Amino acid sequence: MRVISGIYKGRKLKSSDDLHIRPTTDRVKEFIFNILQDFPANKKVIDIFSGSGNLGVESLSRGAEKVFFVDNSSQSLKVLRENINAIRIPEDKYQIIQSDAIKFAEKNNQPFDLYLLDPPFDYPPLQRLLDILFKNEVLTTENIVVLEHEISNPIDEASNFYEIIKKKKFGRSIINFMIKKGNHAN
Repeated sequence: MRVISGIYKGRKLKSSDDLHIRPTTDRVKEFIFNILQDFPANKKVIDIFSGSGNLGVESLSRGAEKVFFVDNSSQSLKVLRENINAIRIPEDKYQIIQSDAIKFAEKNNQPFDLYLLDPPFDYPPLQRLLDILFKNEVLTTENIVVLEHEISNPIDEASNFYEIIKKKKFGRSIINFMIKKGNHAN
């Protein structure tokens, strides 16, 4: 894994030895950020299921104002900290939060511009997490949610809360670019 573009371009990122952690490949990451273009610049980004920090670090490299890394795994957070320290990312540019994704989403009252979600392939409550995120009033129609998930763990494509504006399959993964619907039913 490496940082593809921006101020940290070419820097290598460590990944965990934990086989449950599946980092986003450089090819998928390049696709995501080619679609996003300059969107992360000067924005607040949240990287849920951050793992080694691959997506969040790429956002910082491309000018994100601040990235919030959320992960429940102590092992993942250890690797994340090693990556952040190796790259020498200033402390005011990130915050690390150890939390279960659903618990974080239920309690979050802070707005973010870009939501990056890369859950483990076997993550049964994925739809529940999406519903919680999109029902939250801090997520607006101006925000973008990027979700990478396993084909065998599908999401509701006809939601009252969100719209999938772009979708692409990469092997076993599906990448969804999603926005909140303006007039949704509660």
